[in-house]
Amino acid sequence: MAEPHAFLKEIRSGVLIGDGAIGTALFSRGAPLQSGVERLNLTAPNIVETLHCDYIAAGSRVIETNTFGANRPNLDRYEAGDSTRDIILEGVRIAKTAAGKRAWVAGSVGPLPPVDGEPLSEAEQERAFAEVIETLLEGGVDILLFETFIDIRQLCLAVRTARSRTDGPVIAQMAFEANGRIAGGESVTNFIKGCAVSGADVIGANCGEGIPAVREAVKRLVGHGVPVSAFMNAGFAERIEERTLFVAPDDYISATAVDIVRLGARLVGGCCGTNPDTIRAIANAVRKASDITFAPAPKITEERKTAVPEAPPAGPPKPPQGILVELDPPKNMDVAPLVDAALSLKEAGVAAVTLADNPLASVRVDVLTIAGILHRETGVAVIPHLTGRDRNRIALQSFVMGAHITGMRSLLCVTGDPVRMYNETNTSGVFDVTSIGLIKLVSEFNEGRRTGDGTPTAFSIGVALNPNVRNIGSQTGKLRRKIEAGAHFALTQPVFTGERLDMLDSELEREGIDIPIFAGVMPLMSARNAEFLHNEVPGIYIPDEYRERLNSFSAKEDQRRAGIEIAVEIAEDAAKRGYDLYLITPRNNTSYVLPVIEAVKAVLAGRKV
Repeated sequence: MAEPHAFLKEIRSGVLIGDGAIGTALFSRGAPLQSGVERLNLTAPNIVETLHCDYIAAGSRVIETNTFGANRPNLDRYEAGDSTRDIILEGVRIAKTAAGKRAWVAGSVGPLPPVDGEPLSEAEQERAFAEVIETLLEGGVDILLFETFIDIRQLCLAVRTARSRTDGPVIAQMAFEANGRIAGGESVTNFIKGCAVSGADVIGANCGEGIPAVREAVKRLVGHGVPVSAFMNAGFAERIEERTLFVAPDDYISATAVDIVRLGARLVGGCCGTNPDTIRAIANAVRKASDITFAPAPKITEERKTAVPEAPPAGPPKPPQGILVELDPPKNMDVAPLVDAALSLKEAGVAAVTLADNPLASVRVDVLTIAGILHRETGVAVIPHLTGRDRNRIALQSFVMGAHITGMRSLLCVTGDPVRMYNETNTSGVFDVTSIGLIKLVSEFNEGRRTGDGTPTAFSIGVALNPNVRNIGSQTGKLRRKIEAGAHFALTQPVFTGERLDMLDSELEREGIDIPIFAGVMPLMSARNAEFLHNEVPGIYIPDEYRERLNSFSAKEDQRRAGIEIAVEIAEDAAKRGYDLYLITPRNNTSYVLPVIEAVKAVLAGRKV
């Protein structure tokens, strides 16, 4: 009896992680819609190879060629049928170049489309599949992977066509409905029998009617003497503002992947809507499960060490400590007052100045430009805020690269205030990514995966935390997800009560969160200012006692003095509890925060002893 293929040995000895979506991932990276992503093998091979490399870096041990729809009937729709062979061979070459010795290359084969509204005859189907299979084998794929089929007969025909041409591994996958049946109404039993007779080495489920459908299919597929594979979509597709989106979060997908592996699946990956972040989450989750055995990974060749940069040995710098003070970029072209403010704060001993990014969606001088000026003119450390409101993914990446070159070593990743339409008509927020998406993006720069030449950045990543909500647990739970995405420290919204800090203390301890937390403190300028903040600004609660205290003074200067005294009380309480401090400067007037800094220095110094 012939020795089993090395891939089949591995899949029987442990769990292998596959890759994620090719088509939707390439679309998200700018591939043109309705032009056939398989043609990118010829027109933009670097984009395809980068995606393969990103999946391998994320933990994929099996990657699929960009050939899912590279069959003549499908490519004829784009007037590219005569390029079928070239597209497939180039797709294999790209994948093999990316994989080296790090991953198996699976030749992806999808179902055949109808032509002029009519299904192809069996003979026509066999000819079309034969062309694809023979070309994939000629290119040198390790595995043939048939995926997203809904017609058992067509899938079995494809497997038989492959088996007549190769002894190599063949994986057969179908799309399942939630009830464990195939879209065409056939039973799982018929699928298993048909694939077994046709010669499949691995059977599995991918795409289909959501993540539960894949889980249910795996339950029915295991236990028949054949390894099982499972590739999940990122939930159901949604049409949101003219875009088709898959919104299932990576932590949900990765948790389900662990369940599926425990059910018996041996090859697990992603399908539509998943990306390298999803695969990384799956790989990490499966690896952490103590009852799951990974298949042994081959040694990385020197060639692939050069082609795919490893993660930098040193992590990002330690997060800032002590006192941070927030300033806003100017609304006009006069930068001098802001430079003076930063100088006074540096002399007072603050750890860093943070700069808001068009706060309240108002037009101000570009935050990165101002950050560079302050850093150059004063030498103070600057932490620019980075929001997903005003920039798409391309601009966000340009921002991160610019911040690194400008000398920034920390970024605060926040979603951003909503656009105020009355102020800037016909303006819309971008929000390509959430705050967690921003964190992951910056983390990928720290890993050297998005810098073009593999050079890692070294940002400490800050995030926002709002303790002024009814359910603080929801905020600390979200903070936990941000930490898992790569966050290193957090800044809270302004806090005005010890009770809030008590609740925050309890929730942070319950979640086991130990990253530096900077308690937000904002001096109140007047009684009127306190009423405005309390009643109109989301996320801020000012207790009655403080508002009454301010209202007890008729003179504005007395109210101002009382506001600073309240800020000192809050800051000292927070510092004694172990929090670092994040001071918000009203209207960039440092006279409000300098007394707070001076008053709390002794507390912070005593805490370090």
